[in-house]
Amino acid sequence: MLTPSPQDLRVALARYADARIEDARRSTAATSRAVEDAAYTLCVMTGTQAVPQALHVADTMLGMRTTVSPVLRRPGGAPRGDSLQTA
Repeated sequence: MLTPSPQDLRVALARYADARIEDARRSTAATSRAVEDAAYTLCVMTGTQAVPQALHVADTMLGMRTTVSPVLRRPGGAPRGDSLQTA
């Protein structure tokens, strides 16, 4: 199985979440198909056969890549956006 990029995995998760929200808000044949399509894509990307497994695997895959990019670090080594400020 090829490992999806974190960005592609996040897009698939967002697409699934958006489809579920829209289907819960106003269920139609189109929104049901969108949920099924997004679920299928997520399962294929994670190598699973069920959405709960796919969500767990996706979380695990993204959790393995939670390092801060060197581009996002300040010269002093702290990640950007931290709440510790020196006066």
